[in-house]
Amino acid sequence: MTTRKYSSELREAQAEATRDRILDALVEVLAEGVDSLSIPAVAERAGVSVGTVYRHFGDKAGLVRALIPYAQRQTGTEVEALPETLDEMEAVVRKLFHHYEKTDDLLRAAFASPPGRELRVKESTVRLGMIRKALRQIAGDLEPDRLEHAASRGLNLTTSDVYLQWKDRLGMGPDEAASEVMWAIRTSIDGPQHE
Repeated sequence: MTTRKYSSELREAQAEATRDRILDALVEVLAEGVDSLSIPAVAERAGVSVGTVYRHFGDKAGLVRALIPYAQRQTGTEVEALPETLDEMEAVVRKLFHHYEKTDDLLRAAFASPPGRELRVKESTVRLGMIRKALRQIAGDLEPDRLEHAASRGLNLTTSDVYLQWKDRLGMGPDEAASEVMWAIRTSIDGPQHE
């Protein structure tokens, strides 16, 4: 006997809405500055059962891992394809900075919580790999040390924390800050220009 898998657009939409409601609750709980996250607290805030949270995310680690893609969807910072030129990389940085500008305080506070910071550190490894891969495509003949330096500089200069420093301390908007970041990356690749 063959079992048919039931699929319904309505059911899938409801499941996605439930996932988003749980992730909204996660953001709220994290924004309160919790040191230790609990699934029951998230479930209660979302108005769902603890079992529903486990069914959607598997465990607490799965729930927290889902926060990065959720935040990227909320802020529009997903990167569809790696940039193949420095101009394309600059467009990605500009897009990222414009979306940091629109990030709400609740999401920012969630990522400032201890579990949020831990997640950001783990995600940094993934982002560093993406930047490194993009720079290899862009400047394939770059010596390994210079590539690593440029990738590390690119990662550090494109975090939301650093963008806020560009904005708050130097009065720069997203476009001006992106230009400064790309100058630093280009200098890392090309080396200092002597006149």
